[in-house]
Amino acid sequence: MNNKQMKKTTVDAINVMIRHADKGPSGFWVEDHEGCGNPAVFPEFEEGLKRGRLVQKEHYFCPWNTAIMYGDGHGNIITGCYHSCSIDKARYLSAQELKEILVRFKTRMENGDYDCVEHLSPLLTKAESRHIEDRILAEQHECERCERQKRQDRLKKAAALIAKYPDKKSLLAINYEEDTCVDEEDGLVFFNPDSRKDVVGAEKMSYDEYLDVQLASLGHAYRSGFANGIFNYLLEFKGQIEKVKPKHICFKRVFISGMYSDGMMFDDKEDHVWMDKSGFEDHNVGDSVSFGAEVYRYVKTGNGKQIDYGLRNPTGIQKIEAYELPSDDELIMQEVEQLICETCFLSERCNRNYCTMDPKKKRLLKQGMFHAIKAQTDKETQK
Repeated sequence: MNNKQMKKTTVDAINVMIRHADKGPSGFWVEDHEGCGNPAVFPEFEEGLKRGRLVQKEHYFCPWNTAIMYGDGHGNIITGCYHSCSIDKARYLSAQELKEILVRFKTRMENGDYDCVEHLSPLLTKAESRHIEDRILAEQHECERCERQKRQDRLKKAAALIAKYPDKKSLLAINYEEDTCVDEEDGLVFFNPDSRKDVVGAEKMSYDEYLDVQLASLGHAYRSGFANGIFNYLLEFKGQIEKVKPKHICFKRVFISGMYSDGMMFDDKEDHVWMDKSGFEDHNVGDSVSFGAEVYRYVKTGNGKQIDYGLRNPTGIQKIEAYELPSDDELIMQEVEQLICETCFLSERCNRNYCTMDPKKKRLLKQGMFHAIKAQTDKETQK
């Protein structure tokens, strides 16, 4: 498609945008939740949003390209829409402002103003730019006001818990009754009121009682290996049978194989776990067994009420040969590898199969991080 055809196609689309300015701005592509295409303006974009498919309209330039909206020194017109888009700011414009700007863009394009992009004058007037920034600022102030009000409401509702746990005031002020889970240094706290329905023994608790048990559990023995299964995938467990009772069985030396949500595999371990005996009837003390299972939370009452993590609904039960647990040092090094991958500036271009980081730099980084984490772990163990 030559420039003349692309300009005509773009003009046709701009005319549609002008007619539907009351429905907000639209760009020229959409894929799942990504992109800028507005299905209220162009119904064909609905397909991309529903099915996660790329739906794209050919165009010469987009009026919401940052370089076009704001002129020289703003954005990069060469990189196109994806890397230089300001449609989020255009959404602060009124329907009348959108019409005027789109007409202005169409006129400039037809006059050849964008045939040479070495110099771009701003599409927006100074007043329009100022209106956008004023509206953004007003929205921010309103959000801050609403958040302050929500914080005060949470503080009032959580007053009894704050009196009991004054050091958790900030935690409760931010998260009370919110649909979130906070990973504290010494445990997890689930704040969604409905989450207590999934905790065995907490189903009939009030919301404050439920939070009380979780806050009281912080700082106590924390089965992070099992808790990992709440957010990631625990694929297989190995355990050696230590005790067998009429209805329950205890495994020691529990080996955990899992996968993070990004596809990276990991190993972990736990000291022991009690499970329902169902499915393990043919196994005896001393046997090593592999199986799959569901992680769940429950309220244990042995020494005051606390949240603990267990395994249930075993599948694929098999007797296996003796196995080795990963050492603490191996688990620390695994954590180091994960941290390096997560923070690497090359992560967006990495397929996780071949590391592109300089081997020498990576080796030195791993050594330094390993010793730092190990020293901290040893220090906490000695407390």
